[in-house]
Amino acid sequence: MIGWGDESGSDSARDPGTYLLSVVLAVPDAAEQIQDAMRALLHKGTAKLHWRDAVPRRQQAIAAAVAALPVSGVVVVRSRPVADERPERRRRKCLEHLLPELGERGCSRLVLESRGSKDDARDRAMLDAMRRSRRLPHGLHLDHVPGPKDPALWAADALCGAVVADRTGENPSHLRTIEAGIPVDIITI
Repeated sequence: MIGWGDESGSDSARDPGTYLLSVVLAVPDAAEQIQDAMRALLHKGTAKLHWRDAVPRRQQAIAAAVAALPVSGVVVVRSRPVADERPERRRRKCLEHLLPELGERGCSRLVLESRGSKDDARDRAMLDAMRRSRRLPHGLHLDHVPGPKDPALWAADALCGAVVADRTGENPSHLRTIEAGIPVDIITI
């Protein structure tokens, strides 16, 4: 399996202190199909599809497209509304739960949207530390790529957005649309 992952913060007023990491998983042979389907949603002149920039009607169309993909989804949600917890710690905690989960599901390659060389290095250091402590199989490889370079990342972004819309009550139908087509596991930590 290969996974594409993205992150999101939730609405700070309606869902404070919440951070999400989502991954869509597929067999490697489906990568081109997934990328083509997501690329087809791109408006002319834009570099990448981004859930947050879409109006609700467009978000529903994106959710329907994700539901039609040959993928499954995993979302790790960390919510600490009263804790003074930095976003990087929230990400680390989500990765601690997500990486072993992906290993158990047979994921051998995870592609995350790059957040810059310094942040990407932190992710790789965490992966290496988890391997050394034997909390993770050695076979899981981690890559970081810019969001515009791999349209499959946009499906993970949409899954994050749909979960946020559900959590905040903004529009639960987006997540329901996705879940009607693909299995989605939401892990709250």
